[in-house]
Amino acid sequence: MIDLHCHVLPGLDDGAKDDASALAMCRMAAADGIRILVATPHYRSGVGVEDLSVVAPAAERLQRLVDAEGIGLEIRHACEMPLLEDFLACYRSGTWLAYDSSRKYVLWEIPTLPCNGPAILSRIVSQLVSAGATPVLAHPERLPFLDDLRAVEDVCARGALLQVTAEAVVGDSSAGRRARAWLDAGLVAAVATDSHSVHRRPPRLSPVRDFLRRRYGEAAATALVSGNPSKILAGEPPA
Repeated sequence: MIDLHCHVLPGLDDGAKDDASALAMCRMAAADGIRILVATPHYRSGVGVEDLSVVAPAAERLQRLVDAEGIGLEIRHACEMPLLEDFLACYRSGTWLAYDSSRKYVLWEIPTLPCNGPAILSRIVSQLVSAGATPVLAHPERLPFLDDLRAVEDVCARGALLQVTAEAVVGDSSAGRRARAWLDAGLVAAVATDSHSVHRRPPRLSPVRDFLRRRYGEAAATALVSGNPSKILAGEPPA
């Protein structure tokens, strides 16, 4: 399995606080069957890094620690970008760290928007797509303004991909109900953990994979936790 969203780089944001915490997360992920863990630190947002040039060296350092511990896990990196006034400049300049080498897929954290949130979101998605990016929406199930399925369909039709959170999918909450409605409609591209520690949304995908198998079948479950994430990392269109 591949986890596309994890705050595992020690000391960079509100995720792993030190090497020991990061390694504990890596051990848990590997034991769960995750083979690629994508470190996605927040950029700015009050809790994230101010200089994204530190991310690659931090990921390389964590990989060395993981290898020294004999943990069978590959560390990749991108970043979780908030909605900034200069978001297009961040993408065009290369500041926005992408999932893939062609810089097609970028992880975007959507804020709570006002009552016209769907229209704002659709406009921004269209701007990113016109610039050559495919925004992967981080935990969109948390946003009440996306209760209308038609608004979500419009955002996806404009080129965005939905990445929902594993813990939400299997939980009994309004976020979970949104995520499952989108899964039922075939709108979700990937499921990720958004893990911040072994306790706060732990880096485990097997529970949601088993849930997805029961509800949608083996092929759909595999696509959501392995196949589509692999394609995103390769810069290819998901299934």
